[in-house]
Amino acid sequence: MKFTNQKGSAIITTPIIIAIGIMIVTTTIVMAVKILMPYIWYEKLSSTCMKYVFIMEEYGYLTKKEANNLENELIAQGFEKNKIDLAYTKTRVSYGNPIFLRVSYDYPVNLPVTGEQNVPMVIERNSVSKR
Repeated sequence: MKFTNQKGSAIITTPIIIAIGIMIVTTTIVMAVKILMPYIWYEKLSSTCMKYVFIMEEYGYLTKKEANNLENELIAQGFEKNKIDLAYTKTRVSYGNPIFLRVSYDYPVNLPVTGEQNVPMVIERNSVSKR
């Protein structure tokens, strides 16, 4: 059996190969973005917490008003209220005594292979009162 080079076959196969390649590249990019998103959200959470640690250092504790401001700021950044868990120094401490701020958040990640999972993010900052 002899195979001959037919001119019409390249016209059909080239767009199919290009379409498959585009689908593979697009899927890879979407997966990479989904995998990197928890790291981006973790950094947002961490930087916001650091701001409030400086406030705690100044006052010796985190007031209820500032705790509400922290929660509202996180919600404004896109975090879900029911998934935020705050723990912090609630009473004033003297100069040099330890203070802490702990913020937990469960970030949902939906990947085709593993399904929907929550990525636990825990930011814990320890410092000392400077007041």
